[in-house]
Amino acid sequence: MIWKVKVPFKVACFTWLLAKQATLTQDNLMKRGRQFCFRCSFCECEIETINHLFLHCRETVKLWQIFINLRGISWTMPRSIKEALACWNRDGNQSGHRERWKIVPACIWWTIWMERSQRCFENKSCSLQKLKMNCLVLFFFLV
Repeated sequence: MIWKVKVPFKVACFTWLLAKQATLTQDNLMKRGRQFCFRCSFCECEIETINHLFLHCRETVKLWQIFINLRGISWTMPRSIKEALACWNRDGNQSGHRERWKIVPACIWWTIWMERSQRCFENKSCSLQKLKMNCLVLFFFLV
């Protein structure tokens, strides 16, 4: 389901790494012997794991909420990236805009990853409004 979605190749590869739990979040870096601040770059309350950063962080949830509200659905966040992809794609098959619906997770995750990289490596951060705008611009650019 990852490779059939019409997103740039690097975004598809990134989504695949997320599904494989191989993205270098703080917890995965610590497993490899790298010592960094292990707190989430966004909320600074939880350990930065793949599932926390891309699904459950309060900042990420706000991005998900944009698309959930646009669809007018009620959705409970799954525990893992694989579950999220499966649920999102299953629910998207019931809509008239399947292809658009399927790119939403990749848009959210790529936006979060780009912002996280800026926060970690460039010591820059943008506001929540700017983060939302970046995600929406990416979504409409890919559609």
